[in-house]
Amino acid sequence: MSVLHLGPELELPVDDVVGQCVAVLGIRGSGKSNTAGVILEELLSIRFPLTVVDIDGEYFGLREKYELLVAGGEGGDVALERATAGEIARLSLKESLPVILDVSGLLTDEREALLLDYLTSLWTVAGTLRAPYMIAIEECHEFIPQGTRTPLKEVVARIALRGRKRGLGAIIVSQRSAKVEKDVLTQAGLLFLHRVVHEADMRVYEELIPWRRVETKEAVASLGVGECILISQSTPRKVRIRERHTFHGGYTPTFVPVQSAKVLQVRERLVQSLGKESYDPPSGQEEFPWEEEFDQPPVMAPLSRGEDPGNDEDLPGPVMKKLERIVRRVERSSVLHRRMLGFLVSREPRAYSARDLAAWLDCAEAAILAEPPTPLVELGLLFQERTSRGMFYRATLRTYVEEAFAPFAQELGSSGLHQILSHLRRELGGRLAPERNVAYTP
Repeated sequence: MSVLHLGPELELPVDDVVGQCVAVLGIRGSGKSNTAGVILEELLSIRFPLTVVDIDGEYFGLREKYELLVAGGEGGDVALERATAGEIARLSLKESLPVILDVSGLLTDEREALLLDYLTSLWTVAGTLRAPYMIAIEECHEFIPQGTRTPLKEVVARIALRGRKRGLGAIIVSQRSAKVEKDVLTQAGLLFLHRVVHEADMRVYEELIPWRRVETKEAVASLGVGECILISQSTPRKVRIRERHTFHGGYTPTFVPVQSAKVLQVRERLVQSLGKESYDPPSGQEEFPWEEEFDQPPVMAPLSRGEDPGNDEDLPGPVMKKLERIVRRVERSSVLHRRMLGFLVSREPRAYSARDLAAWLDCAEAAILAEPPTPLVELGLLFQERTSRGMFYRATLRTYVEEAFAPFAQELGSSGLHQILSHLRRELGGRLAPERNVAYTP
């Protein structure tokens, strides 16, 4: 029987973990994420298939020693889009290939929709394969919040509570125990309880640890970094978790993931199954995400790279007039807003924080915060969302074209809509976007 070596004096049979709901809780800096990383390292060392839902881009370091497919993120093997999520999940299960699902660049609505598709596909395929598989989710209180019902919460809770029969287990990680659905925590087969200080979180610990309240508070307060109370088979004990062998703390620019033969093979299968061309950008250039197809007719099939979208002169007169009105409205925007729009259109659908935009556009973050692109958001060309990590923006040009030119859809067909999209990309991302050396004041 394989054993997971989690600490100097802590070994767990892998059968005690497989198919279980494993909860890793504790405040930031208590060693919670390190514990989750150690569990993942041990599972990967025995070639156990799994998915890591990476909220903040913290798990790329696993690639130092282990073979994984990275979907999304700056250093990903494949782009992460809703259209591809189900296929990645299916191949991960069938190929027994671990996956890092980097959703750190997605906004809340995008992330929830994509995860719903991904986890639903895992649940469905697992019902047929019935093979052991684990799913690790950071900041799980965002997905299974106490007292709130959402489609995503129902899927995550179903995997955590009833996934064992299908071979599925879950590792749920959170810094706010009180915000996690209590039904999931009370049914967890393994709990790693690191230090907490919030009274509401302590009350949750008092319900989970079968000690007297005073004993629980004293034991939790005495925990150092990397120490936790492990509850296995209803028996609590204080343990120390070893440090990760791979680096932790997010993406490191100097780290270049190694694409193994199996990762490359699965990547090619994904490309082929989606009917898209494999594309290897020249050295030093960024690979942008593949274009998404519209969910509803008319379907705009993705253009192959280098394919001519057609001559704008072929577009009907009313369509050209509408395009001219759109361009004139954007021309009335400030220089800063036009530069933001041009940058985001060229990288659609990727989201960027105000801080990242400032770095790319060579301007002060304060300028973006003082002059938010509200007119372009109201027009529908940009989407903005405030998160715990700041304000994020992304272009929504495809959605805008689909809605704004819906009355002409039947007349234009797929190629016509592509011409419109290409025309606006050229205008908004090129002619109307001033160069960096153009001065402006917020």
